[in-house]
Amino acid sequence: MVKSAKKSAKGHSPVSTSVMPSSGASTPNSQTSTGPLPPFAKAPEYLKSFLEPLAKEEVYLVHIDTSSEELKQQSFVVPAAINVVITAIIAIRAYMGFHVYPAMLGILVGFTNSMSVDTSAISFGETAWIILRRTLTVLIDYSLISLFLAWPIRFIRGPVKWRRAIGFRAREIIVRRSQRSISQNLERNRWIREDEEMRDKIVAAVTPERLKKTGYLLVDADWDLDYDAMIRAHDLVDRTRKDNGVPLDEFRTSVLVNTDADGWLIWHVGDEDTAEGRARSAQRDQILAFKDKLASMGKEDLFFRWVEIIQYESTRPGGFTPERQHAAMLQARKLFDDEGVDFTRFWREVGGMEGLPDFAL
Repeated sequence: MVKSAKKSAKGHSPVSTSVMPSSGASTPNSQTSTGPLPPFAKAPEYLKSFLEPLAKEEVYLVHIDTSSEELKQQSFVVPAAINVVITAIIAIRAYMGFHVYPAMLGILVGFTNSMSVDTSAISFGETAWIILRRTLTVLIDYSLISLFLAWPIRFIRGPVKWRRAIGFRAREIIVRRSQRSISQNLERNRWIREDEEMRDKIVAAVTPERLKKTGYLLVDADWDLDYDAMIRAHDLVDRTRKDNGVPLDEFRTSVLVNTDADGWLIWHVGDEDTAEGRARSAQRDQILAFKDKLASMGKEDLFFRWVEIIQYESTRPGGFTPERQHAAMLQARKLFDDEGVDFTRFWREVGGMEGLPDFAL
């Protein structure tokens, strides 16, 4: 569930250590990563073509928009009409300026033309009014170009290009990208576990209530739509007809981030509400209780070393077999004993080890 996932994100990413127990299968000193911090997992290889063009410094939110096609059309038509009006106004002003600005420039360099004024033949008030009127004309035209010209350009490069590529569908993939106003201050590789404010923004942006809005209406101060990414996503889905695409369900509600150690990570938010997701959430809560208990004892490094054991044994060829689970337990027991911690009593106090060997760290 989102709440549990949010809670688990407050933990610290495990770090490696070269001091490992000698009993059972030992972990090589070269192992320097224990994998992504849950609930994030490494993004699957079949999404590589979708992920590669994304900006690694940004955070991405993905979901499937199931709102009605009529609503999607309305949300496109309204801004389209506004941009048509803006384009028309700019075009009219450009046409009018074609006759005005060359003459104004001619006056500046000393030529006499239709806009020339003999100030000696008119009053001061009339002169002031001519200056004010021409100044206002320049300011208005400058504002139209500098502030509004970008609107239709962005609309053509974004929504128009998107709709021409995919049309209007009953189920559409929506990809939101973090605005620079929030992503520029994120400390890469650390914010996932330390920046609670950013985690709150993510959780708020993927709640079911929020996602009831059609995709185009989800643009705000924190998130913008990535139209090229949405086109690529639909292209991958459309390829399923040729047996080399990606199922639409792979783009269900999720969060995408990139780290140096593990590359692109994905958190399928909706999966937290399944039976399997709730089990994983319970396991994460238990591991966090484990870490917090050791931290209160001044033994937090012991947690990282234990995670390294589980990670090593669970990622060996053949999987985390009962024999390897037993070997991991023996290593953990020796590790605890060496640190002066009663292994059996400790696990009894944190709720036991049941289910933890299957936890994907």
